[in-house]
Formats: sequence, structure tokens, C-alpha cells
Amino acid sequence: MVACSGCSSGTSLCLSHVPIFQHLDEGQFVRVQRLIRQRTLENGEVLFREGEVSNRLIIIREGSLKLLRYGSEGEQLLLDTLFAGDFYGGDQLFSESHCRETGIASEKLGICTIASEDIRTLMLSDPHIGLSVMTYLNGKLDQYRLQLEMLSTKNVEKRIAMFLLEWVRRTKEEVVPLSQEEIGNSIHLTKETVNRKLSQMQERGLLSVSGKKRIILLDIPTLHLLSEGIVE
Repeated sequence: MVACSGCSSGTSLCLSHVPIFQHLDEGQFVRVQRLIRQRTLENGEVLFREGEVSNRLIIIREGSLKLLRYGSEGEQLLLDTLFAGDFYGGDQLFSESHCRETGIASEKLGICTIASEDIRTLMLSDPHIGLSVMTYLNGKLDQYRLQLEMLSTKNVEKRIAMFLLEWVRRTKEEVVPLSQEEIGNSIHLTKETVNRKLSQMQERGLLSVSGKKRIILLDIPTLHLLSEGIVE
């Protein structure tokens, strides 16, 4: 892991895409940049494993990072996907902790990291950063509440619609690059069930399944009605 010449010189714009740092003035911005270490990972490369010590804030600069847990029989459970501007480790800044998930690059991934000790110092010196971290984590709690709501929904099509719309909300993209198995693992459905329901939704013109990892959403308004139980 190396220091970024752009960050250390204050010329890089990477941090301008990170919500918790967007309010900083020029001097504060440069101060944060000088603390950053940068790394690039290839698709499928493991960034951290469940149980490892967590002592840094990991900021997604480009690409995406899958957060996984493994079941008792080795099955993968996709808990979350982090995109540019998201970060990992914010809930573990105030004491040494351990990673609760395994983080794997789902495409070429660029990250910036800042030591937890340095982030704590910044938060104490600038309350705005601390407030931004808490605001971001509160948004994550809302996201996890939605996941619980999805899992408690017995209507399978409604559950899938909720998952697809949450993807759109977070990525601002109407193409979902996930396999049926990955979607099933995320919302506790079998691959076969997801495949069958996606086929039915495709027949209704709500989406198009193109290849193994490409679902194009065609009718967002009806998906919203489906997610709210207004149509079936």
C-alpha cells in the first residue's frame, strides 16, 4: 500500500466523491489527503477476511467491494456491496475490532485507507467529520432495516422487487450485474426460485435477463408498485 502522489500534494479529487469529506475547506481537505494510503485490487481479490483485526477506514475510490459471510456448509451469503464513495470500518473506529465480513473485489477495485487512529484525531479536531460519519452509518442502519423488511416479506416477487429497487437507489443504475445465485444469497432465496421469478417478471416486461450477470430493469414504476404490494 502506497501514498498517492495526488493525495499527498492535494491535487487528487478522490475524496471529493466521499460524502463525509465533501464539506471540508481546502486546508482540511489537504490535511486528510496526506493521511491516505492507496491500493488497487483485481477482480476476485480478497481485501480482508472475517475475523481479521480492523484498524483502518477503507474508502471505495472506484469499482465495488462485496461483503460476504460463509454459512456452516461453506455457502456464500452476500450481505452488501460497497460502491465509490462508500466506506468500511466506520463502526469500528473507537476501539480495535475485527472484521465481521470478508471483503472481495467484484471488479477492478481502487481503495484509499486511513488509519483508525488518524480518523479519530480528525473527528476530535473537526466535529463536522464526526457528524458526517454518524450520518453515513445511520443511513447504513436504514439500509439494514430495509433488508430485514425484505427478508420478512413472504411474497417472493415483492422481495425481489425491493432488492432490485434498492440497487437502483444506491447505484443510480438500472442494470444489475448480479447472478441469480448472488441475488438469492442476499435475500435468502434459492437460485431456482430467483430464476423462476425473474423469468415471470421478464414475461411481464418488468425486466430483461441478459446473460449470467446482467438484469436490465425496464419498468421501474411497476416494480415500485410491486414492492409496495399494490400490484401482484
